[in-house]
Amino acid sequence: MEIQERDIVRTLVDREGFLKESKGVVVSIYYGYPVCEVEIWDKTNYLIDVITYKFDELEVIEHTNE
Repeated sequence: MEIQERDIVRTLVDREGFLKESKGVVVSIYYGYPVCEVEIWDKTNYLIDVITYKFDELEVIEHTNE
């Protein structure tokens, strides 16, 4: 299944000061491209930033649209 908005994800790469294994939620998808915006959370699930990732740089932890 493809990545969808509201999926909970884990990052597989370091990006913009955030280490791989960071957790977040997909908030926007660039349709026609394998890219999305992810809200990155801290350890208490508090939003700290929004970063763009390619789909292959993410692992879905939970599909919330099923």
